[in-house]
Amino acid sequence: MEREPRGDGHGRILGRDAELDRIDRLAAAGAGGALLVVGEPGLGKTTLLEHGVAHARRAGRRVLTARCARGERDLPFAVLHQLLLPRLDGLDRLPAPQARALGAALGLREDTAIPDRLHLAAGALTLLCEASTGAADDGGTLAVVDDLHWADDASRDVLLFCARRLADASAGTALLVTTRPDPPQDPLPTITLSGLDARDAARVLDLQPVPPSPAVRHDLIEHAAGNPLALVELSRSDGAPPSPGQPSGGPWPVSERVEQAFAARLPALPAPTRWLLLLAAAADGDDLAPVLTAAGGDAGSPVDGGDGPLAAWVPAEAAGLVRLDGPRFRFRHPLARSAVYHAAPFAERRGAHLALAEAVVDPDRRAWHRAAAAVGPDADVAAELEQTADRARERGGWAASARALERAAELSADPEEAARLFLLAAPAAMYTGRSPWVERLADRAREATDDERTQWEADLYAGWATASTPRHREAVERLTTVARRAGAADPELALAALAPATVAAYNSGDDGLIDAVAVCLESLRPDDTVPVTAWVRGTAAPFDPASRATLDRAVRANAHLGINELNVLGGAAWVLDETVLAARLLGELLELFSHGPTEGTNALVSATLAAGLHELGRWDDAQAHAEDAVRVAEATGMPVVRASAVETAALLAAGRGRVDEARELAQHALADVGPDATRSVEVRARQALGLASLVAGEPDAAYDVLRRTFAPDGLPLHRHTSVHGVALLASAAARADRPGQAHDAERVVAAVAAHVGAHPGPRVASLLHHARALLAAPEESEREYRAALADPAGATWPFERALVRLDLGERLRRLHRVSEARTELSAARETFLRIGAATFADRATAELRAAGVAVAERTPDALAQLTPQQRRIVRLAAEGRTNREIAERLFLSPRTVGFHLYRVFPVLGVTSRAQLRDLVDAGASEAGPVI
Repeated sequence: MEREPRGDGHGRILGRDAELDRIDRLAAAGAGGALLVVGEPGLGKTTLLEHGVAHARRAGRRVLTARCARGERDLPFAVLHQLLLPRLDGLDRLPAPQARALGAALGLREDTAIPDRLHLAAGALTLLCEASTGAADDGGTLAVVDDLHWADDASRDVLLFCARRLADASAGTALLVTTRPDPPQDPLPTITLSGLDARDAARVLDLQPVPPSPAVRHDLIEHAAGNPLALVELSRSDGAPPSPGQPSGGPWPVSERVEQAFAARLPALPAPTRWLLLLAAAADGDDLAPVLTAAGGDAGSPVDGGDGPLAAWVPAEAAGLVRLDGPRFRFRHPLARSAVYHAAPFAERRGAHLALAEAVVDPDRRAWHRAAAAVGPDADVAAELEQTADRARERGGWAASARALERAAELSADPEEAARLFLLAAPAAMYTGRSPWVERLADRAREATDDERTQWEADLYAGWATASTPRHREAVERLTTVARRAGAADPELALAALAPATVAAYNSGDDGLIDAVAVCLESLRPDDTVPVTAWVRGTAAPFDPASRATLDRAVRANAHLGINELNVLGGAAWVLDETVLAARLLGELLELFSHGPTEGTNALVSATLAAGLHELGRWDDAQAHAEDAVRVAEATGMPVVRASAVETAALLAAGRGRVDEARELAQHALADVGPDATRSVEVRARQALGLASLVAGEPDAAYDVLRRTFAPDGLPLHRHTSVHGVALLASAAARADRPGQAHDAERVVAAVAAHVGAHPGPRVASLLHHARALLAAPEESEREYRAALADPAGATWPFERALVRLDLGERLRRLHRVSEARTELSAARETFLRIGAATFADRATAELRAAGVAVAERTPDALAQLTPQQRRIVRLAAEGRTNREIAERLFLSPRTVGFHLYRVFPVLGVTSRAQLRDLVDAGASEAGPVI
């Protein structure tokens, strides 16, 4: 099917009907969403993007555009600045935190604080969504970004944040992005381009000004592999040039063929044109001014040939290598730029970079051009790069900062200076979450110096990076070695090493690793009030009253808690089932993170907080934090953290009765970490699978999967997480049909009781009583049920307590003690309805009816039909907050908030915000911090 003309020189787009239809829908007036176009070079990504732009403009939409350039990868927020430039006059209309963060990141405002990524991203989203504010109904905005794979890391992260929000729903604002394969690991709508079929490939050749001769036509179609750019460019020379040392008919990557086809046109060009092209390739942007300045581009100069400042460009345009558009230029394709750059010898490329360094105004571009021209150590260039790194860090561009410091270290002649710079680069890279990069930087710092203190610090960074991966043993061994060696000389560094070592040991579930960290701690003879002591001891002995006492002393002794203290104490509180304290501390920590660049730690804390909020019955908040953790962990390459958050989402789905979703999420979590590598994840994921099977009425399957969270002798597979599944295992055994399961479950319960000791805390004590009640003879079960409910502290974990009351109510009803049964069943039903466990609420309702209670049919909860994000928006609106205030709190745009409210009002049956207060208990689930 032929499509409308567009600016590709041929006027047709062939073989892309389905792709064009999706782009047309996205570009239509008023449409919202995000779409990622993925494909190898030359498959037509940019052509499709240009089609979308033209379609959107005809529909009356406003279009924002950005093209990513490889030469700007080390300039933080370069792409974001390009995209938002037409909208920066609206910066003052943003909520103050968003305006400060975005203004600082884009270098528009002086601010001593490093911009917070979430406020920054929310501000960018707001500008995108508000691009049409104040205008007539013009169809909304389409933002397009070409070649995302070359975007600077900081811009890329913000754009993906916006894409996720727009993919959710933001009427009137759409984002269209192109990238090469290996796209971001985000669940975004995607078009994956493949090569044209032989018929369409032949039609492309027929449309060329000079179609190839029949002698080479078949080979050209075969070698081009359906790549439109290859078909067009190779047909210009009536076939592909042979690769050096390779016969023309041999296998040859399409991109290499096309690059060689571009390179083959260079020798015929005049020398001034080749020099201009090389400068343009080295500049790798689209601004013509510095290229002409570097070339001496005044009228009458040798470059101009005496015919004007742009005369030397004419042969390059005629050769199909570049396009000029006023003060901007563009290579015909990135492969043309690559061909020009790599066809020149190094001496010429060096000269081009030096000329550009003199021509550009921006000090960061000048530093990188000088670095590209360096042929050996150069202290001056290294100093410039360190200044570039400082500027990038101040704007929140951590990847750019780390790369500049790494290159500065490589250009340092003094090994100690190189070690210092590598060591500065490591924590900057840590904030990107790229563990292999951090490890490489740390190893290079270690190898560059003989200074023992520097080597310890390098090993600390390397171990910290490894601790976020499934390589738990390596992380523990490396970090405990640092702690032992640094112990006497630098006890603060030694204790700092034990915090991530404990994370790795806990996730592994390996008793040997957990005990090794604990032994290392005691060898340092720490004060009991040091926060990391509570974390290590809590992980080593999570049900020991002494561990809880250590936590209590550490909390009381540290009145003013900073990031590090909140981190380890919050983790310790969660492990020790001090869940309310954990939620408070971790919530305060996330509030602090809103003022600092700690994304990797943010993900870990959000994942832990999600688990704690799930246990506290705050399921909507737990869902939101789990989603935040997954987003950041995916963006920063933290598979264990991602799996931890996904398993919490699986438990939430199972509790809500969404069996298929729970199973899918749990399997994803297991796949993230691999078998037997990360027992903390494995156990909780299997608990989610077991709960899902119980909800589905499959107790035998539930028992099989839950039994795998305990060793053959009944002891917990993971000394902490396995214990919390003991009542689920007993429930499956009590309902299963296979003989012997109840006896085996009794053996597990006894082993768990021995494992946790006589005083494990109210939560585990209740779980054990519940498990025994499920497995006990009728005359003994009630005593165990009552014991499970005896401690008022058990109300802290409402879902677990409601399960006890449900099981007790069922048992009492079968004993014809109807009045008592009604009390327990009613309390259980109320809790299930409050937290959103609808399937369990239905079970309690059925039991109440069987007990003679006339329970009305449960009216579908309108709020339950909303997404977690929509429920949070509704609750905040019910508190009387404006769209702007809600947007600031949830890191959305005000327009997105308004769109959600517009969508949910009919679902809720309301016509005004005031009526929302009659539907929700405003603020009930917003008591804790929301990030």
